[in-house]
Amino acid sequence: MLSVKEYAARQDISVARVHQLIREGKVDAEKIGSSWGIDESELRRQPPLSRPLSPANSWSFIALLSGIEPENMEAKARWLLDRKCAALLENAAPAPLLASWLRNRAPVRALHANAGDLADLRSDKRIVLSGISDDRAGLSSEHEVEGYVAPEFADGLISEYLLVEAKMPNVWLHLARVQADADGRAPLGLVLADLADHAGPRESKRVKELLSNR
Repeated sequence: MLSVKEYAARQDISVARVHQLIREGKVDAEKIGSSWGIDESELRRQPPLSRPLSPANSWSFIALLSGIEPENMEAKARWLLDRKCAALLENAAPAPLLASWLRNRAPVRALHANAGDLADLRSDKRIVLSGISDDRAGLSSEHEVEGYVAPEFADGLISEYLLVEAKMPNVWLHLARVQADADGRAPLGLVLADLADHAGPRESKRVKELLSNR
């Protein structure tokens, strides 16, 4: 069992980043007293393939993937993002690369809800459904909820539904204000990024299919 500090050193990331990954459910950790312990098997997880984009460039890239023209973008930055779009389309397995580039787009809370509350949570107007909960994902997600909530609404929503931090979450709340389309759906780029984060074979396959059909 590794301490957070030992895991951070082995992965060449900061201690703060490790705590963030634990909160997001991306590193499986066990509470031991007042500290976290991390099994060495977590070191074998797929590492990021590339450095992340900045939050601003992440959202510009999400707009491009969604067929939306980013605002106030310099020509050089647009050229670089266009190249990344092309690289994704040419990649036989684009999901890990997309997850690496967009991992700084927004904080995410990995939570657990009572199964009886999931339907109400899914229909709550404060949440813009995305990822596995978006109908374009084509995945059966009735036992899970994923979406975006404006940061100022997050605490109230978590309190109202008695959501708790969980090692095996069934709710993922991304903390960002998102403009839904006329049908109430999240931009396609966010759906792609969220599916890529899950890193499962079904989600990764769907990322490639949606990219090919966009």
